[in-house]
Amino acid sequence: MKKILLTGVAGFIGYHLSLLLLKKGYVVYGVDNLNNNYDKRIKEWRLSQLKKDNSFKFTKLDISSPGTIKKYFNKNFKLNDLYSII
Repeated sequence: MKKILLTGVAGFIGYHLSLLLLKKGYVVYGVDNLNNNYDKRIKEWRLSQLKKDNSFKFTKLDISSPGTIKKYFNKNFKLNDLYSII
């Protein structure tokens, strides 16, 4: 299965794109910092729906920190193991 890293996964576009990718058989590694630009309960509901699929992996993460994103990559992906970053 191809692995895709999707940022902003709890937002409107990220959520719907995740649903599409999961339906097509991808493994989706979703990250989001869960900021409060709008009601957090919406984001939490979207994540609860996505987590029903075993091919969905979520990490609360702020990708603006290079050290944080490097640690995330080292933990989750091997060389050439990631198909795409969206």
